[in-house]
Amino acid sequence: MGFAFSMRSFEVTRILALTGGIASGKSTAMAMFASACSGAVCFKADDSVRRLLAIDGAVIEAVRGIFGEAALGADGAVDRAYLRARIFEDSALRVSLEKLLHPRVREECLELRDRACKVAAPLFLAEVPLLFEGGFHFGQDLNLLVAISPDTQVKRLRARNGFDAGMAGRILEAQWPMSEKLARADVVFWNEGPESCLASQIHRFLQCTQS
Repeated sequence: MGFAFSMRSFEVTRILALTGGIASGKSTAMAMFASACSGAVCFKADDSVRRLLAIDGAVIEAVRGIFGEAALGADGAVDRAYLRARIFEDSALRVSLEKLLHPRVREECLELRDRACKVAAPLFLAEVPLLFEGGFHFGQDLNLLVAISPDTQVKRLRARNGFDAGMAGRILEAQWPMSEKLARADVVFWNEGPESCLASQIHRFLQCTQS
């Protein structure tokens, strides 16, 4: 990426939230932050969800209670593809799953944030897809948004995941429109162009934050 950044000038850990719509480039932006800021501690809500659905016995049993035996794979873990199909067809099921998972994800986020602050990490950055929709607060100083147009979002989602137009549309409908996220974000990174453009915006942001 051609740049590096240190936030050691801060006496306390800087706490930032990173969000965006599906396929907007959140994970790419997260990787750029981690590369640019030595010592940064990063949390990904999606990784937390994957772990909970794979190995957390209490969560797996709760999912079984909500969705039935068909929600579990042969290995005993939750079948995430099955869940995705169900929750984007039935909003009540989606709400039930979010009520189950979100408190646990937030708890893990807070634990990692506290550890980052204890060791005086320069930056704690949490990537949370439903940051605004879920009212996900963990003491962040700023809410950062990776934004793209809806048309680009659909194209990337279909190309990346192989979803048909119907599934892509249902997923987007379950999230707030980008206009709503833009109205609530403190900082916006526009990601319609090549990765170098996104990297340049993050570079400028970190430079301004340091000054």
